[in-house]
Amino acid sequence: MPHYDAIIVGAGVTGLASAFHIKNENPDMSVCLIEKERTYAQGNTGRSAAGYRDTFTSEMNHVLSSSSIEFYKHVQNDLGFDLGMDSCGYLFLLGEKNKFSSSLEKVMKRAKGRILSGNQIENMGINLKPDRNVADLMKLPDIESAFLGENCGIIEPDLICSFYDSELRKMGVDMKYGTVVKKINLAPVTRLDYPGEPFLWQDKTVSSLDTSAGEMSADTYVMCTDVWTTDLMSPIGVDSHIRPKKRQIFQVSGAEISTFVGKRFDGSPGTCPFMILPSSSIYLRPEPKSKSFWISTADEIGRPYSYEDDPQPEKEFYELGMLPVAQEYLPQLKNSKVTSSWAGHYAYNTIDKTHYIFRAINTIVATGTSGSGIMKGDSAGRVVASLLNGKDTATTYTGKKINVEDLGIKHRKVEIEELVI
Repeated sequence: MPHYDAIIVGAGVTGLASAFHIKNENPDMSVCLIEKERTYAQGNTGRSAAGYRDTFTSEMNHVLSSSSIEFYKHVQNDLGFDLGMDSCGYLFLLGEKNKFSSSLEKVMKRAKGRILSGNQIENMGINLKPDRNVADLMKLPDIESAFLGENCGIIEPDLICSFYDSELRKMGVDMKYGTVVKKINLAPVTRLDYPGEPFLWQDKTVSSLDTSAGEMSADTYVMCTDVWTTDLMSPIGVDSHIRPKKRQIFQVSGAEISTFVGKRFDGSPGTCPFMILPSSSIYLRPEPKSKSFWISTADEIGRPYSYEDDPQPEKEFYELGMLPVAQEYLPQLKNSKVTSSWAGHYAYNTIDKTHYIFRAINTIVATGTSGSGIMKGDSAGRVVASLLNGKDTATTYTGKKINVEDLGIKHRKVEIEELVI
C-alpha cells in the first residue's frame, strides 16, 4: 500500500491550491493528489460562472478574495502564464429598492470602485425603465445608478487549474487522476490487533482510503471535495457543515449581444462588465471569445438543497424565469438564442457563506465555498497548508494574516456574508 505524508482529494481550485502550498512549504514532504475525473476542474470549479471580485461585505471574504486575485495577476502578468484574466469589472445595477444597496454600502468602504450615473448606464445600452405593466407584474425597479467594482472581472477556471497542475508536477507531487475514493477507513491510534477494532473507547485515526486504484494511506488527509464532502465524511461521523444547491448557466448569443459584449462601460473597445441586475439576483457574465453572455442566478426560495449526480440545465427556468426579467433591462436579449448551457452546484455554508477549513482527527476539511471558490482559492490553499503545518496564522499573497481558527468550527470568527451572487 503506497504511503504519503499528505494525500489531497479533489482537483478543483481549492484542492490544487492546497496541494501547491503544502508542497511549496514542505519540499521534502511526499504529497499525492487524488481526483475522480480524468483531469482537473471537471467538477463545480469548471462549471462556475468564472468571475472574480473582491466586493464582499465580510472582511474575511474580502481578504481571501483580494489576496487571491493579486496572486492570479502575478501568475499572469509576472510569470507569463495566461489565466484569461480580464479586469472588465463588476457592474451592480441599482434601483430605489435594491436588495444589494445596503450590502454595497459596506463593500464600498474597502473595495475599489466607482458610482456610475443613470446617463452613463443608459449610454451603455442598458434600459433604465422597464415596461410599466411588466415591471408591476414582476416587481422590476427602475435603474437609478450603478456601482462598478474595479478589482473584478472574468477568468478561465481551466487555466488557473492548469497552472497549479503544471507546478505540482514540477514539484514532484504524485498526481492520480481518474481515481475514485470509495471509502475512508478508521483504525485505532494504538492497535491491539483484535477483531472489530476500533472500539468505542479507542482513540481513532483515518488509516487509509479505499480507491479505485487500490488502498492508499497518509499521515494527513485533506478533503477538498466540495459538495461531495458530506458523502465522504458522514460515514466516519464527521459533519461537513455544508448543503448543496443546484446552479444553472445559459450561454446566450446574438448580433446585438456581440456588439454589447465588445465595449467597455465607457464605450471604448474591450469587454463589457460582469453585470448584476437589480431584480431576481440575475447576473450576466461576458464571454468575449464567443461574443456572448453567460446568464445565471443564485435562486434561493423554491430551489431545494439537494445534490444531483449529473445536474442538467432546465430550459423553462431560463425561458420563463430569467429571460423575461433580463430582456427588460437588456433589450439586446430579445433577438437572442441559447447556444449552450450547463449546471453545477454551490457548496453552501448556510450559516455565514464562507469557507470552512477545519481539522477532524488527522483529516483537514476545506469546503463551503458558497459560490466563490475560484476567487478565494489561492488564499484558502494557504490556510489549509498552515493548518497542516500546525501554524496559528496563514499569510496571504498580499501579506495579510489570517487566524487559522477563524475559519474553523470551534473558535470560528467570521461575519455573515451578505453579497452572494
